[in-house]
Amino acid sequence: MDEPTAALDPISTGQVEDLIIELKKNYTVVIVSHNMQQAGRVSDYTGFFSVLPDIMSGYLVEFGTTKQLFTNPKNEKTEAYISGRSE
Repeated sequence: MDEPTAALDPISTGQVEDLIIELKKNYTVVIVSHNMQQAGRVSDYTGFFSVLPDIMSGYLVEFGTTKQLFTNPKNEKTEAYISGRSE
């Protein structure tokens, strides 16, 4: 799912998040989102990607359980993004 709740109102967002939580009981659900709060609510695992500006190519910076990534990120780019200090 690519930004599954972008531009939705809070009630619809909650309904989509509930559906994601229900679906992941039986399926692997992959979500692309800039919404870190949403990732924290619905994801068991989180990957943080960044872009190399010179070539506009993305790369995986860090991957782990959502709890680990949000409470103890191992990469300073991840920590900066989660804390809102990224450029």
